[in-house]
Amino acid sequence: MLSVIMCTRNRAEQLRRVLDSAAAMRVPQDLSWEFLLVDNGSTDHTAEVVASFADRLPIRRIEQPVPGLSNARNAGVAEAAGDYILWTDDDVVIDPGWLEAYADAFTAYPQAAVFGGVIEPVYEEEPPEWFRRNEDLLATVVAKRDMGPERRIMPDTPGMIPYGANYALRAAEQKQHAYNPDLGVSPTHKRLGEETLVIDAIIKAGGIAVWVPEARVRHLIPARRLTMDYVRSYSESAGETWAYLSENGGSAIMGAPVPRGGRRLLGAPVWTIRKMIDGQIRLWLNREPTREHIQRTREVARLRGAIRYWVTHRN
Repeated sequence: MLSVIMCTRNRAEQLRRVLDSAAAMRVPQDLSWEFLLVDNGSTDHTAEVVASFADRLPIRRIEQPVPGLSNARNAGVAEAAGDYILWTDDDVVIDPGWLEAYADAFTAYPQAAVFGGVIEPVYEEEPPEWFRRNEDLLATVVAKRDMGPERRIMPDTPGMIPYGANYALRAAEQKQHAYNPDLGVSPTHKRLGEETLVIDAIIKAGGIAVWVPEARVRHLIPARRLTMDYVRSYSESAGETWAYLSENGGSAIMGAPVPRGGRRLLGAPVWTIRKMIDGQIRLWLNREPTREHIQRTREVARLRGAIRYWVTHRN
């Protein structure tokens, strides 16, 4: 028994597109599975869209009115009956072989607890030249994930874990690790990493991770994400997540934790303020979108997001 879980909020027509792709998946004849759609407080016609797929998918809509992606994920886990839980997002197109590939990998690697597949960005419009030239540097911004064509066990090294739009966990381990409501997008914050923290904890506890390249999704990237403003916004969220984890005993998945002690100003470590100011001055002096400029833009935005968190949450 496999459980596919997807969380959504007020994206009814976008949801229709991904459910169309799910209905076109190849499903092995002997496979029992369910599709849990967690509605995180939608006020549009999401319920009607889900109901329209009742004759094409083993789909069930679960209501979680408390907003926040982690709350929605936890609601899905609580309802899941499968031996494995497969996760994807409401802004993807699922490859026809996605479910089949994961099911085969679960059988081939019964000792594994974590699985991940390819996330291929598909752009709504042609990206600007500076974006194309630095696509490798911006892979996390568009959640691009591709670790090669060979199915294999993934090493326990930084940067070698699946991304949230396409991963699967053995249910026994998943149910031991709740998603942190202080992470993930919500009306009160735009932090990242709620799924990364869970995956990291399972691997740190000895869980084996497997790369499944045949399990593919295409991640639809709107034009607004192909701008420097979005790069800054995403990086600020990463910085806020880093600061939160540093202050709350989290792992180093978003960067090395900030050491305790040291001088602080309005709650923020003084060295981060100095580094942000120095980086911002350098950005003002050179505004050409070179690789160095993009890297510095991300670093300055990351520090800005972290400092904002520290100032807002200072004792």
